[in-house]
Amino acid sequence: MEALKQTVSTFIGKVLIVVIIVLIGVIVALSFQNLGVSGERNVLEQTVKTKDVETARQKDRVAFYKAWMERDRLDALEKDAEFNRTMAAKPKFITSIKYIPTGNDCADLNAIVEEARKNAEESRL
Repeated sequence: MEALKQTVSTFIGKVLIVVIIVLIGVIVALSFQNLGVSGERNVLEQTVKTKDVETARQKDRVAFYKAWMERDRLDALEKDAEFNRTMAAKPKFITSIKYIPTGNDCADLNAIVEEARKNAEESRL
């Protein structure tokens, strides 16, 4: 009987050692999984924070560009108004083409066209 008790006791001891080793392995595995999950959670939180910051920067850029475009539009209106005031102050010249025909239709038409071109160039300046 004594031998049976020793055998049973040894068997139970070895089973308990195996159970303890398995439980330690499970605890270590769960710890690594928990570390992995918390690390992923931290990465996700940082990713969300980064995206929020990028979105805020993009909104600031859009606001800046809108203000810039408004400033350019006001500058263009101001330049147009200044141009109109300057042009209104300049004297106006009215030219008329006076040409005495020579009887040669080709030479007459060429002279009229040339006079019109000169007047158009002068009015552009």
